[in-house]
Amino acid sequence: MLILNTLKGYVLKVFDIKEEELYKTLLLQLNIFLLITTLLIVKPTINSLFLSELTSDALPLGYVLTAIMAIIGSYFYDRILEKFPLNIVIERTLIGSVISLMIFGIAFNFQLGKGFILYIPYIWVAIFGLLTASQFWILANLVYNVREAKRVFGFIGAGAIAGGIFGGYLTSLLTTFISSENLLFFAALLLICCLPITRYIWKNEVVPLNAFQVSQRSDPKGESPFKLIRQDKLLSLIAIVIGISVLVAKLVDYQYSDYASRLIDNQDDLTSFFGFWFSTLSVISLLVQLFLTQRIVGTFGVGKSLLWLPSGILVGSAILLLIPQLWVIVFIKVVDGSLKQSVNKAATELLSIPIPIETKKKTKTFTDVVVDSIATGLAGFILIFFINGLDISSTYISLIIIALISVWLYFIYHLRREYIVSFKNLLETAHTKKEKSDRKEIPVTSIVDTVIRVFHSGEEGQILHMLQKTLEVKNERFFYAIKGLLGHESAAVRALAIENLYFLKTQNLSFQMESMVHDKDQHVTTAAFRYLLKNYDNDTLELFNKYLNSTDATIANASLIGLSLELRNNTRLQERFSLANRIGMALEQYGKLESREHKRNKMFAILEAIGNAKVDRYYDIIKQQLHGEETEFLNVAIKSASKTLDQEFIALIVPHLSKKDSRKVATEALFNFGEPIMDIMVDTIRNEHIDLEDAIYIVPVIEKFASQKAINTLIKITEDTEHSIKIEAIEALKRLKWKYPNLQIKDRFVVDKILDECNLYQNTLSVIHSQIVIQYKKKDQSPESLEENEARNGLIHLLEQRLDRQLQRIFRFLGIKYPPNDIDSILNTILNGKEEQRVHAVEFLENILDNQLKKELIPVAESTLMETISEEQIKKLNLKVFSESECYHALLVRKDVKLKQAVLYLIEKTNDIKFVPLVEMALEDRNEKIRIKAAEILGSLKV
Repeated sequence: MLILNTLKGYVLKVFDIKEEELYKTLLLQLNIFLLITTLLIVKPTINSLFLSELTSDALPLGYVLTAIMAIIGSYFYDRILEKFPLNIVIERTLIGSVISLMIFGIAFNFQLGKGFILYIPYIWVAIFGLLTASQFWILANLVYNVREAKRVFGFIGAGAIAGGIFGGYLTSLLTTFISSENLLFFAALLLICCLPITRYIWKNEVVPLNAFQVSQRSDPKGESPFKLIRQDKLLSLIAIVIGISVLVAKLVDYQYSDYASRLIDNQDDLTSFFGFWFSTLSVISLLVQLFLTQRIVGTFGVGKSLLWLPSGILVGSAILLLIPQLWVIVFIKVVDGSLKQSVNKAATELLSIPIPIETKKKTKTFTDVVVDSIATGLAGFILIFFINGLDISSTYISLIIIALISVWLYFIYHLRREYIVSFKNLLETAHTKKEKSDRKEIPVTSIVDTVIRVFHSGEEGQILHMLQKTLEVKNERFFYAIKGLLGHESAAVRALAIENLYFLKTQNLSFQMESMVHDKDQHVTTAAFRYLLKNYDNDTLELFNKYLNSTDATIANASLIGLSLELRNNTRLQERFSLANRIGMALEQYGKLESREHKRNKMFAILEAIGNAKVDRYYDIIKQQLHGEETEFLNVAIKSASKTLDQEFIALIVPHLSKKDSRKVATEALFNFGEPIMDIMVDTIRNEHIDLEDAIYIVPVIEKFASQKAINTLIKITEDTEHSIKIEAIEALKRLKWKYPNLQIKDRFVVDKILDECNLYQNTLSVIHSQIVIQYKKKDQSPESLEENEARNGLIHLLEQRLDRQLQRIFRFLGIKYPPNDIDSILNTILNGKEEQRVHAVEFLENILDNQLKKELIPVAESTLMETISEEQIKKLNLKVFSESECYHALLVRKDVKLKQAVLYLIEKTNDIKFVPLVEMALEDRNEKIRIKAAEILGSLKV
């Protein structure tokens, strides 16, 4: 027991894991260990069976088929993930894989796996490796938040490395007394162990999360990663370099498989050989990563470090041409396998510093799957042409490899140049307005040196921007430069420097952090407390008791906030530190304080602590402040409410959107809930559960997401909503369309909406014309009362205003399809220009429209040029003459509260029982005011 406790303490300290996280982290590590071990048993087994039966001549077609299946499969897999929960997809993948392995094992044992059927397991094992690894890391990202993931993913990833080492050596060992065919049954047995682990993790770690937490921990979706890559030159070059490296690796892999299969006749010996070298490559890669990567990248810089992999393969390929032996191709394979996952990977990660983190997330899967698959397929086609077509020896594939390496080096050169340009742009945009007039020019040389130089001599804006970037990379080489920022004059720099140091392990700075607890800025103090809670060697409970009870209000408040931040989503630690009781004590202290400033700071700390740690016992404190009048308290309460990610606060935050003093904070707060809030918001708007003013300001919240889902949500809002909301949604769509070309708005949607608006415009003209006719007829038959006449004139006037609105919407939709500046100019001229200018504007509009829109829209535009509508215009616009009941029915079914009120008012003044069915229809309206008014009128009509 003592040994276990000592080992446990060592693991917790060395790998930066909290005691409460250890069990689930070890389970996840075991899961990935089993998955990779299974892969390293199955892959050499299937490869040896494939090569023994079909020879290496079949490999090129195998590459092509694998690439095709990977691309097609990824498309359908995305659709499946949208339709089914992740846990169901993972479970079915595991069960399906176990069944597949059993079928393959039986087929091989009964000599059924012959000929082209062998392509099925060959392709299957490639897809299995991609699929299971992807699913595992998606699951792991749901288990941990971003901050936790940065700490524990390295330890979990060690399970994958261990599996890579163990699996191959185990395969090599097992082939001495088990035939290759039977290894598949053993692999199935290992794989089925992943099923209970996955179910346990899902039930205990993912199920308790709400939709907003899941959204925050999931990768953003919707945008086209291809478009994002194409729009960013640096990202495009990185993708090309990765693609070429995969292409070369596949050609090397072919040579490796060809030499091995020709020199090793026995199937079991071939399986053992592949298994041994798969594991040996993992060992060498690990050793390079641990002992050489940092030195190579640090000494040679990122640009030159990228040259190691192609240079090593180049040398090996040249030797192979002179000495065509197996040990040479093994050497090339070792160079490729060891440097790709160590030096090359580290250099590529540093190269991506200037790329926004969201863009990296959105394009990672595309790069890993699609770019890899395209390169694999291309390698297959090259081999089919040269090996199968021209029948040349695999040794001479080295000439193609050497040619490709020259292309690879060319793109590395351009990649380094583009990186320097991107880094300079990064430094330019990092300047604050104040700094731009007298900014310093920081030379961009090597990546690491440039980052360190920014920390030493950059302006505040540059340093803050770079600290945000190094926070994403988590690289120990920046430790001392960041440590030097702890004495920076800017509190924001000091706080963000501590945030970076929180994840770095070069030194334990607890002693220095204790002094920073006394910093004048509360953000710095809070960051220092978080660092201490994670790294303090002695009793952290005793440490926090000392500071929470401090007589210095700033320290006491900061310690409470720091504690709440660190204990978020961890109920066990919250109980250990008695966080809820400490908040209760802080509330008692608040009641005893007399100084307004002290009371204000104490309440701010309490609100932040409740929100950070999601202490639902004290949610009423947040709610109380949300109903308060003081802007400062209100804004802090809004922020804290959003941090809880609890849906009950959404309805309490929304009413603050229409208030100028709280609008910005409320918008950010709602945005913080993540993309699931869009579905809630659109339902709220369409069901009219909120005031019109608040509904209008929900649109900018949705626009802020700037994603494909935001586009789709805004499209929904343009349907059957109030004009002012609809206009905001159309404007938001227009801004997103022209600002983010990667977002898609179907042309068909825009055309259909314009045609709908044109029909509505014509319908409104028909109602106005019908009302005038009705009014004229009534003069001769039974003259209207003064009140009825005024009500009818009021309705006609309101309908004329609606014509202007509908015209606005038509042109706003046009601004999505055509350049907004041209469309806005045309509308402005039509509405406000002189007669001749208006005619020219309509002619210009006619020239830019396509035939379908021209046919419907030009008559509408021409109608605006006329003071009165002639009979000819009525025929041209195909206007109908409605009866009075038909007019009212047409208006009551619209989503326009004011029009409905005007219609009901006119019915009331008409006092005719023939309109009772229309009033009864209004009783079912979604708007409460309409229902009340309809009930009132119905009562008077039936009296």
